[in-house]
Amino acid sequence: MNLPLVSVLVTAHQDEDRVADSLDDALAQTYPATAIELIAVDDGSQDGTAGVLDEYARRHPGRVRVIRQPHAGQAAALDRALGEASGDVLVPLAAGDRWPSGRLAAQVALLERRPEVGLVYSELLRHDRDQTATPSLWPAELEVDPPRGRPVGRLLREDCVAPSSIAVRSALRPQLAPIPAAIPRAGWWLAVRAASVAEIEWLPEAPGPIGPEAAGESAARLRETLAFQRWFLRRTTSESPFVDELAEVWAAFADSARRLQSLADDPFTELLAVSDAERADARRILADARSAIARGDARPGMALAARAAATDPWCEPARALLAEALAARPRRASSDPLAGARRFVTLAFADELVEHPALLAAYGGQFDGRVDATLAIDASALTPVAAERALAALTQALGLDEDGTAHLLAVVGPIDAAVRERLPASVDALLSERAHAAPAAPAFGADGVASLRALAARASAA
Repeated sequence: MNLPLVSVLVTAHQDEDRVADSLDDALAQTYPATAIELIAVDDGSQDGTAGVLDEYARRHPGRVRVIRQPHAGQAAALDRALGEASGDVLVPLAAGDRWPSGRLAAQVALLERRPEVGLVYSELLRHDRDQTATPSLWPAELEVDPPRGRPVGRLLREDCVAPSSIAVRSALRPQLAPIPAAIPRAGWWLAVRAASVAEIEWLPEAPGPIGPEAAGESAARLRETLAFQRWFLRRTTSESPFVDELAEVWAAFADSARRLQSLADDPFTELLAVSDAERADARRILADARSAIARGDARPGMALAARAAATDPWCEPARALLAEALAARPRRASSDPLAGARRFVTLAFADELVEHPALLAAYGGQFDGRVDATLAIDASALTPVAAERALAALTQALGLDEDGTAHLLAVVGPIDAAVRERLPASVDALLSERAHAAPAAPAFGADGVASLRALAARASAA
């Protein structure tokens, strides 16, 4: 069996006194050494960091490769390492951060058994340079679950994924690199971008420590937060994976600005720079937003209003229009993804129906609007707009969009990953020809829909 090649991407700047510990942890992993390549980028260090890296490359020929570049920041250093990596799994490691010996083996094993997961992250302890530990990221006693699934909106609200805790599939590299120069935090970028196209998963394990730079709130760190959130808000579209949580993302952006203002020594400090060209862009985008809303295109108009307000946060008309658009947006009737379903609920999966439309055709041939039954279609892995388009095209092609046909319910995201995982066990039956892990309701393929119809009739009569 060929093991996935893991590329460990070490970034270092002025880390002579602590980079060796990180390298030792990477080289001591229980994952086979023959399946690990280590790429170390020295980001313009002026101390003895380069010498330490060269010594490791000499002692471990063929396993450790050193790259030097002028100082450009950790994100730029990681971007360089991403471009040099040849592995199937990409794993950042910032100098000074530490790993337990089983980190790579556990993360690769999860990626191997969960093909829908594009990025897995684990726990890291924060510590001071004297090694004094403080509470970790996502300790076991926290009542709030770590982000799982495709929680792009939540990830934009809080930077909760440490870069040295991440393992990501190299297949996602087109979405991850190059890292824009305006992005200051590489780990946050990787998590948001990965969750935009695949699921992410948290792997609880014995934590390793993370360097002090990642901990605490400072004016400099809040400026990075503002820059990061603004970058994504300026690119909002009606199909952005966080658009249904736009109100919460914008509120987090505004809260970051308020916290930065409270920490600033000068009450008139400039929170972020806005150029004359950006102000002109904001006015143009604002006009487009007003036109879209006037045409009745509420969702695109809301997205454009967010872009205008993020392009020039001091543009009061843009902020006012965004507030109006957010207040007028449709609210979800319930947090229950099956709200509105009838008595007997069958769950199907959008990607499987698109690939095998005969499944849906068979269901439509046995069920009509008179039956007290609902086919819930899990499309939560798609953006709401993509889900709407895919399901509309499919139901129209099969004639299931007409009155009196089967009752269908689309389950669209974002929904909590734990809720999504429970769906197969929370319904009466599955319309699927795939194997599903227990616990799950009984599954019926296209040839078994008549039996499914009989089961629904018995349940309705009970």
